[in-house]
Amino acid sequence: MPYSMTCVAPTVAAALDLRAPAATTDEPIAEFLADVPRADRIAILAPDALGQHQLERFSASMPFLWSLCERRHVVLRSVMPSITPVNFAAMISGCDLDGHGVRSKDLDFQCETLFDVLAEAGEEGAGCGRPGYTGSELLARVAQINGTAALRDDAATEEIVLRIATENRPRFIIAQIGGTDDHFHRFGATSPRMIPKLQETDCRLERMAARLTALGYSLLILSDHGQHDTGNPEKAGTHGTEMDEDCLVPCTWLDV
Repeated sequence: MPYSMTCVAPTVAAALDLRAPAATTDEPIAEFLADVPRADRIAILAPDALGQHQLERFSASMPFLWSLCERRHVVLRSVMPSITPVNFAAMISGCDLDGHGVRSKDLDFQCETLFDVLAEAGEEGAGCGRPGYTGSELLARVAQINGTAALRDDAATEEIVLRIATENRPRFIIAQIGGTDDHFHRFGATSPRMIPKLQETDCRLERMAARLTALGYSLLILSDHGQHDTGNPEKAGTHGTEMDEDCLVPCTWLDV
């Protein structure tokens, strides 16, 4: 039985020895806490739309991420609708759309988030992502540290995450890596034309993991949702439904 996306916030809170956000509806991920009962700092790296089905299909193109999943791995289920702002909001609030109210990236939370809990404890968190994407327009907007990348690409997101981790050292970082979603929409969820982007993303995750763990960050690597093929060449991949292809996502982790 998959965990829910709403389990992410209480998992991070428990590992950081903080209370969960008030609207949290689920328990933490037990397997993560068995490996990481306490963490000084946690970073979530979230390659957008990289669902469980996509990872299994293209595992040979993502040897780093696949090797992590072979060692430790649970499956999460996206909350509905299986779209980006709704599920990133669930990650940091611990509740679904009815609880957090964030249907689009420009809306405000109707509940507490991990950033509120951090502030209460005198701590800071960072939200990171490309300008115009959920990582910037939602996560960075509500975080203590705004990690909007300088450019609209994943390399710039990598750069801002590592700079914040090095210079600011917040207890919590969450980063949307948006390029995978764009490419799945363009080429389709099962297209071999995805391979170069997935290889690039895997190398990026490996670099970021090495740097972040060296800086004392325990890592959660997961996605917000998956995608399915449409058969429409104008938009070959989409998501938002209750289909397993849209909703089941991998979650793996790495301790310092």
